[in-house]
Amino acid sequence: MKGDVFGEVFRPLTCFLALLLTGAALPVFAQNPDRPIRAIGDFSNMRYTEEHAYGYAVELWRDGDSAIGLFLVSEGLQGDTPAGMLENVKFDSRTGALSFTAKLTTGLAVLPGGRQEPSRDLFEFSGALKATVLTGTLKRSDLRRPSRPGSRERVQLKIQPQAAMLPAGSYAEWKRQAGEILKRRGPKW
Repeated sequence: MKGDVFGEVFRPLTCFLALLLTGAALPVFAQNPDRPIRAIGDFSNMRYTEEHAYGYAVELWRDGDSAIGLFLVSEGLQGDTPAGMLENVKFDSRTGALSFTAKLTTGLAVLPGGRQEPSRDLFEFSGALKATVLTGTLKRSDLRRPSRPGSRERVQLKIQPQAAMLPAGSYAEWKRQAGEILKRRGPKW
C-alpha cells in the first residue's frame, strides 16, 4: 500500500523531470498575451480570373523568436477563402528555415454510400523564408480518405507589398482577430 501512495504522488513529478531533462518541448502556459507581435508579410502565389482564385497564401507574424500565422487555400470561386491556423511551427530566424502544419476544410469529401462531409485537409510545409519569398515543399492529405495518396508540390510564395494583414499589435489581439476568421472560414474538424 505504501508503494502505491508513493507512485501516485511522485510518478507525475518523475515524468515532468524526465521531459525536462531530455529537452522535450513543454507547453508554455504563462506567456503574456499582451506581448507585442509584428507582421512579417503575406506570401502568396494566388492567381485570379474574373470569378475564380487558385493558389496558396501564408500570412506571417513575428512573435518573439517564433512565428505565428494563417494558411489560406483557394481552389475555385473568389471569396471566403478557406483558412487554417499555422500549427507545429518551427522557425529559425537565423537561417530562415520554416516548417508548419495547418488544418483546413477546402470542400466536401464524398464518403461510401454517397454521404458528404467537410474535408479534413492537412497541409504540411517545409522550406525557407527569405526577405521577399517563401519557398518549399507542401504536402497535402485528406484525413477523411486516408487510403488516397496525398499530393506533394514545390511552392514559391512571393511577398505581397499591398497586403491587408490583421492590424494586431499584441498576441491577444491577433488571436482574437484570427479566431473570428477561423469561425467562418476555418477547419470543420
